[in-house]
Amino acid sequence: MNKLRQSFRRKKDIYVPESSRPHQWQTDEEAVRSGKCSFAVKYLGHVEVEESRGMHICEDAVKRLKTV
Repeated sequence: MNKLRQSFRRKKDIYVPESSRPHQWQTDEEAVRSGKCSFAVKYLGHVEVEESRGMHICEDAVKRLKTV
């Protein structure tokens, strides 16, 4: 019972993702809008997917591209 009480008392660190920090990507947004941005990308190829939505579908597609 004591462990149960302690588990409720522990404070967990709250993770704030990068996308939730607007001050860090505001310059990127301004550069995109003004047409003065560049991003280095690597072409992996192409793969057909059944659905066009969902992070898990994108992750599976990238896995297939990397293994081929």
